[in-house]
Amino acid sequence: MQAGDIFYIPMEDGRFAISQVIWLGAESKEQKFKKIFAFAVLSIGNDQKIPEDQNYLVFSDHRGEFKVIFTAVDHLKAGEWPILQRGVVSDASLRGLEFNMAGTLYRGGNPVRVLDIDEYQDHILMGVSGFALVERFLQQH
Repeated sequence: MQAGDIFYIPMEDGRFAISQVIWLGAESKEQKFKKIFAFAVLSIGNDQKIPEDQNYLVFSDHRGEFKVIFTAVDHLKAGEWPILQRGVVSDASLRGLEFNMAGTLYRGGNPVRVLDIDEYQDHILMGVSGFALVERFLQQH
């Protein structure tokens, strides 16, 4: 597995979420986040066809809109979310993913600096979603 890999998530309603690995936590310093990965969704539909359009779907929760979802790597590693092909992260702003985790800014899983409170909203928040919550996000489309 590597950043850029395109995979699908079988959804409870029979559809498929074609998704792309944005970042693997195993890349983090001292493998602090080794059991987590981040992905974005390219499309949701009735087949496993990779869309030509590489724009990521937008989801929402109580914090607002987001494109990147963090979850456990288990289903990906076990093949329950099969990889369809290798790829590259097309959104330049997501390469070397930066995120806020507990007030610290991380780049590629490595700590950069402590954020001022007023900077929190400027960065993707790492909120690790369980698989049931991932399904709920996917059902928004």
